[in-house]
Amino acid sequence: MSTRRVFLSSIKLTEAPDAHAELWLDRYINDVGESKKRSDFIAEVSTIPTPGIYVTFYNRWMQMLKALGAKWHPARVKTRMIVGLGDESVLETAIALHRIYGVPYIPGSALKGLAASYARQRLAEDWQKDSDAYKVIFGNTDEAGYITFFDALYIPKPGFDHKALHPDVITVHHQKYYQDPNNPPADWDDPNPVPFLTATGNYLIALAGSELEKQEEWIEATFTILENALADMGIGAKTSSGYGRMDLLPE
Repeated sequence: MSTRRVFLSSIKLTEAPDAHAELWLDRYINDVGESKKRSDFIAEVSTIPTPGIYVTFYNRWMQMLKALGAKWHPARVKTRMIVGLGDESVLETAIALHRIYGVPYIPGSALKGLAASYARQRLAEDWQKDSDAYKVIFGNTDEAGYITFFDALYIPKPGFDHKALHPDVITVHHQKYYQDPNNPPADWDDPNPVPFLTATGNYLIALAGSELEKQEEWIEATFTILENALADMGIGAKTSSGYGRMDLLPE
């Protein structure tokens, strides 16, 4: 059993004001070896409300973006989103949560990677790796791009039931077959449900390009790529199952 776990069976989340979801997942986890216990624990963590101090931080973040001359759009998660599912975790699954405030967010690097992938796969030759437009926005191995992709922070309140997290489950029906193809799947295989956390709500996607002559045009082009990429490809894990689809909303 991991030494990183701290077993605090006497503490309930309902008794912990401004509880930190990542700390509960990573440090204050009880012995949840059984699937039912894991499911109950995940469901309990999903009830953690957005800390009041996060709202103050979010407002300061908005002021900083204004001072930098950044442009932004809210983006709404259509169903659920899972960024960081395969990250290190004491559970079998993980989710990207803000280290200080414990709320979900989308790393700027993930947004940039998604937009770059969409440009290469779905756009014309003018947006391939060796094109000038691609290099301006995304850069290459020799030079960074001119567009800054900020982390997309959770916008307080709009999540499901005004919460940013929601429990979900992946059920592996033929575990032995996936581990060893020589064991063919059978009707009598025991399903293995794996509970995990997903994110809901709206996220603030912000871009800046202060060193560009036609900054607004380049930022608008980048937002157009992001809008299509988030709607068509989705971000994070399990996008083939419909997770991670987002709608870009008016500023």
